[in-house]
Amino acid sequence: MSSFLDLPEQLGELFKEIQRYSLPSRSSVSEEEQYIPPYFSELGDESEPVEISEDGSGIVNVETKGQKEIKFEAFLDGVQRTVIGCWIHSPNWALVPIHIAQICVGVILRDKNGALYIDPELLVGRFLLVGPFEGLRRAGFKIETLDKIYGEVIYDTDDRTFDLPSKINEWIVCDTTFRGTDVDREKSWKGLLIGDELFNESLVRMKALGRAAMLRQRLEIAVLARFRKKYPKKWILVDGPLYLIDKWRKRAFRVLGKEIKAENEYVFEDKLLRNAVGIIKTHRLRPKNPDQVIKIKPTQRSVVKPLHKEIDIKGQGNFHDEDGSYAGIHFTWYTRLRAPLSPPYGLMGLIRLDIHRSTLGLDSNDLIPMDFIRYKSIIDAITRAVWRERWPAIPRGNDYRSASEPYPIYQLERILKATILPRRYLAGFLSL
Repeated sequence: MSSFLDLPEQLGELFKEIQRYSLPSRSSVSEEEQYIPPYFSELGDESEPVEISEDGSGIVNVETKGQKEIKFEAFLDGVQRTVIGCWIHSPNWALVPIHIAQICVGVILRDKNGALYIDPELLVGRFLLVGPFEGLRRAGFKIETLDKIYGEVIYDTDDRTFDLPSKINEWIVCDTTFRGTDVDREKSWKGLLIGDELFNESLVRMKALGRAAMLRQRLEIAVLARFRKKYPKKWILVDGPLYLIDKWRKRAFRVLGKEIKAENEYVFEDKLLRNAVGIIKTHRLRPKNPDQVIKIKPTQRSVVKPLHKEIDIKGQGNFHDEDGSYAGIHFTWYTRLRAPLSPPYGLMGLIRLDIHRSTLGLDSNDLIPMDFIRYKSIIDAITRAVWRERWPAIPRGNDYRSASEPYPIYQLERILKATILPRRYLAGFLSL
């Protein structure tokens, strides 16, 4: 029976070589797990609304009742744990951290009686070995085993990163020397971790977190595809944006298209993201009029805007390891999951929702409708459905996390964090 300790033979040899030339990790802190209150950065959202509020404030009242009520029957989330496994002394005297990470993605479902339960087929994970390996090689430190096993293990440029893991202990080798995971990334000189950049430990660690976050997002796509195969029409609430950029779409379709019986990449995108709602809780996308958005009351939402490129990418801070525009347009708006005990409201409980155009019945050839008012009822229904997922109570008063996190997603996060290995275990993986 396979276990976490059953390393592929090639990776075992690589671990031994890295261990021979490294200093052990003295810390097991995983920085990405520390909660940071939401904030608005200088990154701007310049999209013009497709909806108009009656008073010109950019805020509309949500209808309390509609012709159609939406109920979420599933919730998707992913977590990552990234720790330093060791440091390598580069020949240029840089002390370079090598990271071990584990990513885990799952779906929690709701039955007819309202009880939450886990489907084991929708709970998967991977391990990552992360470091600027090419940067170390160019500095004069050559990891011979890494050259020998090229093609025998999964690298972060492989299309299999869009697929579900083939075994319980599947590993991916990630080279953060380069930005992104394009097959031809070595041709780009942008953002290389070489030479003196290896001395920037903060940047090396940030790129490791970003690479783990990127591969976690791909795993979320794979889990969502399996969910769609089993439940084509169910509404699902996704923690984070519906991040499927254009340059990922063709690669994801090649791997996952048969999973949901899509004949081309456009149908694949529509089937995958229809009736999926992304919920963004930590705000880096600065609205055009933030002074208006933060005044949203518990029964209100902002006007809807089209979204062509995502900025709120969970797990990467202000550093974008890989970005790009969406192929199919998204729509986004702000609302408040729960209000603080007393005004002013500020960012307390403020969330942003993200839907794909297919959820409104628009296909790839449709332009943004001039009479967007006809979609108000479904936008309001989605907003009310998200409101119903708030915590039954906030145990810690004016708490940012409880105020902006749906209760089922909180329960799923607890399951996922209990599934991944402890920090100290991951930090000692190289010496096992």
